[in-house]
Amino acid sequence: MKKILMLLMLVAAIGCLSCCSKKSDTKESNEVAEVAESTSPFTGQFAGKKVTANQGAADGQEEADDFVKEARLCDMAQKYGFKVGACISYSQLNRASYIKMLAEDFNTTTATNEFKAYSLLSQRKSQEAGVPAMNYGQADAIARMAQENGIGIRGHVLVWDAYMTPWFFREGFKSDGAIVSKEEMEKRLKIYIEDVITHFETEFPGLVYCWDVVNEAVADGANEWVPDNPYHLRKMRSGQTNIFYQTMGEEYVKYAFKCAHDTVQKVNPNIKLFYNDYNTFYQDKRDAIIRLVQYLNKEEKLCDGVGMQGYIGGYGQQNGCMNGNDLNLIKTAIKMYSDLGIEVQLTEVAVRNYDKLQIDKHGRFYGNLMRAIISACNEGANFTGLTIWGICDNPSLPKTDYSYKMNGPYCGLFDQNLKPKKAYKEVYNVLAE
Repeated sequence: MKKILMLLMLVAAIGCLSCCSKKSDTKESNEVAEVAESTSPFTGQFAGKKVTANQGAADGQEEADDFVKEARLCDMAQKYGFKVGACISYSQLNRASYIKMLAEDFNTTTATNEFKAYSLLSQRKSQEAGVPAMNYGQADAIARMAQENGIGIRGHVLVWDAYMTPWFFREGFKSDGAIVSKEEMEKRLKIYIEDVITHFETEFPGLVYCWDVVNEAVADGANEWVPDNPYHLRKMRSGQTNIFYQTMGEEYVKYAFKCAHDTVQKVNPNIKLFYNDYNTFYQDKRDAIIRLVQYLNKEEKLCDGVGMQGYIGGYGQQNGCMNGNDLNLIKTAIKMYSDLGIEVQLTEVAVRNYDKLQIDKHGRFYGNLMRAIISACNEGANFTGLTIWGICDNPSLPKTDYSYKMNGPYCGLFDQNLKPKKAYKEVYNVLAE
């Protein structure tokens, strides 16, 4: 009996050692792959690079696979004629892994806030100079990063009523000053637009290849737009007056485009000028934007393109996310804007997903979004850019957070650790077809 027990114990020990050996081999293999990815410098060559996803399936993430990346997303998209990019903020400049991610896949970037008027304008400098004056420090830092990595910039945005500094519209640039006249406001806006466009073209020639001249000037509801205005020009936003409309009237959009057009003709005629907005693929707003572009370009071509903010899915909730009909609407809108003889770009893409268990479905939807874009290109649409706003997951966001509602915590091509998700691989494979 003792011999039998000893034999059974020996067999069990051998089995245990074998099992431990296999687990150790798997763990070592994954660690090697992760180290190789994190330490390999960017060279523009990806042949044989193994990209793994090591999150556990129990957390709604993907199992590791043998996906092999052989080219940058932007290089593969170039055969269809469009750039691929992601956003960046000043605070991310010190995050080396984020910059590496940008350089390894994208050829365009958009600053989330730093190029906007409320970020650039300096109240103190403006009061001292008596004209609009800027502080370009943070914006220039982003521009230098992009220049060093061979990444172009979408300038976003010259004119936007939301969050705009009220003192810009007041006498002496004082917070308690009286609202200035229309003539004075036109003078200030012209100086501002000329200074900003000229600054970046002078300091970083050719880097900012396009500008969103006016953002979100077309309203959504009849209570927000100017009565009888065919372009549904926004007079209100969330109960607040559109201060550009208040001080300059209905012509402020065309005036801004005229100032920008005249400036780029002087400094670099290759810079493209865009009108940018959200909900651009829904019929009523789409048609109002079409009428606006036709109006802007009636006498001379002031507007070179439409930027379609791509927030896709339910706002703050899973219901309405990953709806296939949205892809049909997006493709139709791309073609209709393109038929105006202008460029079309998706400028702030966030494929919303609030459920970590829906990552596979999210990945397939992202792949189908890319198919819709490519299909529009193949049918003659002049689609020239895709910039992703919700590029990385952020599952730690509270539900009350603005970014949680706008993007969704599981919206990214990459997870929170900047590792490619199924969405990335689906997009990659569609571009590689």
